[in-house]
Amino acid sequence: MREDTKPNVVIVMATCSRRRAPFGIRYEEMERGLWAATWAFRVKESYGKKERCDRNSIQGSIQVLPDYPGCPYCESQGIFLCGRCNKVGCWDGRSTEVTCPNCNNRGTLSGTITELNAGADR
Repeated sequence: MREDTKPNVVIVMATCSRRRAPFGIRYEEMERGLWAATWAFRVKESYGKKERCDRNSIQGSIQVLPDYPGCPYCESQGIFLCGRCNKVGCWDGRSTEVTCPNCNNRGTLSGTITELNAGADR
């Protein structure tokens, strides 16, 4: 990437699995099709819709950088995508069984995330 160009950045809305509180995850496209989580921050529930985050999506290899601070509530550095409501929750990186903080769907984690909608109505 040239220094004089702005990075391709998208905010993905997520929910803390422990506190059920909304937060945003900043993803930056490091190279074509390689997205890395670089930062996370607390937001009000209305943020995603107000900032029109729900109009974007990312596809490709979705990763977390080593210095990613994790969920701003519980510091979990992983995420999972709910198979029922298609929303993102934070993940402790160890458990194989998770409960979606958005719709209470319970399931066993499998596979990798290759696409995320950058926001959703909360």
